[in-house]
Amino acid sequence: MASSLLDRVKRPPPSAETFIAAAEAPPTSAPAAATVSTVPSNDTADPLTKAIDLEPSASPPKARPAPRVRHTPSEDPRKHDVPRYTFNLRLNDYELELLRSLAEETRESMQKIVKNGLIPYLEGLRSKQPREK
Repeated sequence: MASSLLDRVKRPPPSAETFIAAAEAPPTSAPAAATVSTVPSNDTADPLTKAIDLEPSASPPKARPAPRVRHTPSEDPRKHDVPRYTFNLRLNDYELELLRSLAEETRESMQKIVKNGLIPYLEGLRSKQPREK
């Protein structure tokens, strides 16, 4: 019989080692408490394996922050900001179906496809226009 939701809430969450051991254990007919099996250490084992076995409580290394992108002085620094705005784009049935099929073929989102085509087009239009002073 499966445990009730209340039982699941009362039990503390399993540790990572317990969870992995339970997942790797062969299925049994009756649910049993998961136990952590220890691997006997021998001198012929890989030194890396020994280090991992000896330090189970070591925390994983912290992720490095993304490297800062350097911009050319003439480039607008807002170009690489996180997008925060939306607008509606009206498409007819043909245009929408064309976009959907292209997104399915390339396995990308429709938004990404439109943005990848639209931004370079707009930048090209800007560079062709004479600048007002």
